[in-house]
Amino acid sequence: MSKNLALQAYRNALRATRVAFNGDQVVLHAARTRVREGFESNRALSDEAEITKAVTELNEVARFLVKNIVQGEQEKDGRYFLKFHDKTELGSNESIKQSNRANMGSLAGVKARKCSDN
Repeated sequence: MSKNLALQAYRNALRATRVAFNGDQVVLHAARTRVREGFESNRALSDEAEITKAVTELNEVARFLVKNIVQGEQEKDGRYFLKFHDKTELGSNESIKQSNRANMGSLAGVKARKCSDN
């Protein structure tokens, strides 16, 4: 594996932190520091298989940050505003809709009662 692929993975991870933690300087700095520490700890790797594994893991972390991390900001009314971006992976919930309700928990499939129903 070339040094260029390792540096490319490192740059991708730094870009991913910028996308995932944009506007939150404390968390952004902590994430970038952690990426740098991880990269530096693997700098001495010489086995090709270990290098490939480390680069693959770093690329997976970058993909996870971009697709799965969403920032939330609490509004004055106590609710949270979620800041989705164009790269956020949004699920369809089809697997939940098609699942067996009996396996979902004790209240699954039970008609909801109101306090006034007593």
